[in-house]
Amino acid sequence: MSWWWAGAIGAAKKKFDDDGQPSTYQRVGLIIGVTGIVGNSLAEILPLSDTPGGPWKLYGVARRPKPDWNSDHLVEYIQCNVSDPNETQSKLSVLTDVTDIFYVTWANRPTEAENCEINGAMLRNVLRAVIPNAPNLRHICLQTGAKHYAGPFESFGKIQPHDTPFTEDLPRLNVPNFYYTQEDILFEEVEKKEGLTCNGDVFKWKHLWKVLAEQFDIESYGLEEGGERVKLEEIMKGKEAVWEEIVRENKLQPTKLDEKKFEEDHEEPRNYQSVGLIVGVTGIVGNSLAEILPLSDTPGGPWKLYGVARRPKPDWNFDHLIEYIQCDVSDQNETQSKLSPLTDVTHIFYVTWASRSTEAEIYEIEINGAMLHNVLRALITNAPNLRHICLQTGAKHYMGPFNSFGRKIWPHDTPFTEDLPRLNKKFDDDGQPSTYQSVGLIIGVTGIVGNSLSEILPLSDTPGGPWKLYGVARRPKPDWNSDHLVEYIQCDVSDPNQTRSKLSVLTDVTDIFYVTWANRSTEAENCEINGAMLRNVLRAVIPNAPNLRHICLQTGGKHYVGPFESFGKVQPHDTPFTEDLPRLNVPNFYYTQEDIMFEEVEKKEGLTWSVHRPQQIFGFSPYSLMNIIGTLCVYAAICKHEGVPLKFPGTKDAWECYTMASDADLIAEQQIWATVDPYAKNEAFNISNGDVFKWKHLWKVLAEQFDIESYGLEEGGEIVKLEEIMKGKEAVWEEIVRENKLQPTKLDEVGVWWFADTMLNVEGVVDSMNKSKEHGFLGFRNSKNSFITWIDKMRSYKIVP
Repeated sequence: MSWWWAGAIGAAKKKFDDDGQPSTYQRVGLIIGVTGIVGNSLAEILPLSDTPGGPWKLYGVARRPKPDWNSDHLVEYIQCNVSDPNETQSKLSVLTDVTDIFYVTWANRPTEAENCEINGAMLRNVLRAVIPNAPNLRHICLQTGAKHYAGPFESFGKIQPHDTPFTEDLPRLNVPNFYYTQEDILFEEVEKKEGLTCNGDVFKWKHLWKVLAEQFDIESYGLEEGGERVKLEEIMKGKEAVWEEIVRENKLQPTKLDEKKFEEDHEEPRNYQSVGLIVGVTGIVGNSLAEILPLSDTPGGPWKLYGVARRPKPDWNFDHLIEYIQCDVSDQNETQSKLSPLTDVTHIFYVTWASRSTEAEIYEIEINGAMLHNVLRALITNAPNLRHICLQTGAKHYMGPFNSFGRKIWPHDTPFTEDLPRLNKKFDDDGQPSTYQSVGLIIGVTGIVGNSLSEILPLSDTPGGPWKLYGVARRPKPDWNSDHLVEYIQCDVSDPNQTRSKLSVLTDVTDIFYVTWANRSTEAENCEINGAMLRNVLRAVIPNAPNLRHICLQTGGKHYVGPFESFGKVQPHDTPFTEDLPRLNVPNFYYTQEDIMFEEVEKKEGLTWSVHRPQQIFGFSPYSLMNIIGTLCVYAAICKHEGVPLKFPGTKDAWECYTMASDADLIAEQQIWATVDPYAKNEAFNISNGDVFKWKHLWKVLAEQFDIESYGLEEGGEIVKLEEIMKGKEAVWEEIVRENKLQPTKLDEVGVWWFADTMLNVEGVVDSMNKSKEHGFLGFRNSKNSFITWIDKMRSYKIVP
């Protein structure tokens, strides 16, 4: 379990041993506001024997005398009014052993201007008393709050706050706010001590201007307040002779003050020494190459340049001396057509890559390998003077891919050197291990979560592994998961005889992941078919798999709101949903499934279970009955193709309200955790990303992903359902598939219009992840990033353009 969970439960119990306090300390904390809400928690948690950074010695500062209710805190209490600079200097400057300041106090005054003054003074008094006198001071924690985004109390209702959910990169509001004052003072004071850190990573030009002055040994610098602002363009007029003198005295490269790439009256050179091809010219490094290579003194020059990117040439690099080529290098034919005529290329600078949802795709589908392959095959045989290829990769060479950070592989130890061997994330060359620790049976392997399970479970470092896998689905094995390390079983589990015939022979199964369902016209029929399917599976496997240990049953958020047919007819539970809420008094096939599972597990001693309840799932599967992302991608692709706005086909309430999503990989991770962690046995768990979003924000992301300029909610108009909009669009989709060389699919296979209509016409729901965290599962996802990741995956498998 994580430290912060273990620490939190033991906060009232886990004191030091009977001798009271340790004899030596690793760190010394100063809590300003020790009797406040957070100060009190810090005073309880920091002295615990297993708190990170400890053992901790603590000073606690407050204005009042020490209260009785915190008399047992292991804190050296200092009564001090930090609004008084003299008292603060007298009492805190002597604390020379402080290593960390926790500033968690504030004072309230009638106006925000007064709040800025008093709270700024208090923080400044503390920092000026401690920073110069504590040689080992390392870090300052400053606690502010959400009024950073909404404005001070006196401005409520008078200014427009930022739209929620708030993110840390939002700009400040144009109103007085003592939080801003405190941050500015903090940033100013930490500059006075080298190596001192704080919780923010922002800067002001007033600070960097000081750095600039120091770099050039200039003592007098800064902003001249009250004077007339003069532009650099005016200041530098007539300084050409001064610059020539500086160049001569310092033996610099001969340049003129107004010199850019070439003299304005100088044409580009007609004879080139080198010809460069920048693949990824609009990227960060590509942009730098495009600026540097044409300079007259760049080594190897004069350079002629071609620049390749997938999008049209942007305005911000229109002045680059480059022959711009719009080309999707993931398309072999387009790459061959557009790059093979560049017979004069001498150097390739390959500085691009494609982002996909999991590193398994980059490995197995080889999208990035294919892109590089296409470029090299178009150039190498056609450019006789090609001399050199620069390939840019990155530090993940030593640490592993993003989705492995901290959980799947051990990176190399730092500092990284170029001779370190490659990391081994996959199994050895023979594909699979010779022996298995666990054997999983995924029912619904081609669904959204089934697909994630089939990618994650075979990884060599997945908990409980090595895993052998069986995957069951009704259809034949599709091309898009042909490379999964799964023994595929085509079986219609609604047929008891077929299920018994094909699954009873799987005697080595240890864990069942049940992640499928069937949709019928009424909930009564849903209860019948989904109950029968689950019962067929359990009755085929449980009596015949002697080592069966655990069953994961995936249901969902309708456990709390009722089935689709009851929306608007029954009163759902109030949000946020918690797992202990009683069942609603309506038919619900989730309840039927749970009851069947409880009944069947009783027949085998020691067999455990877990129930997993996601919200709307962000993931990948062309075959899912609830694939919201795939459906929206198809809708956006058709809008782009037809040149029409990407209208939001839902209500204003759904557009504006908070809602939650569940990343398919995250769901899979929770289910795997439940199979191996004893704290997760025989429990139901919500599973969502842990943040909230509004469709108004993700709709913008969707439009950007498909280069659609006109999008949004059409207020006042009649809501038209996607099911209506998409009628008769089969031929349009066929044309899109043909033009973009996509996997051959039919419109009704990739677009689940009824489901999208349902989700975009109801208010969003919010659940609680507390139980999951309390039992030890701390996974989360950023919903916006998840949304983009799964769109990328749909593209990488050529499902959408």
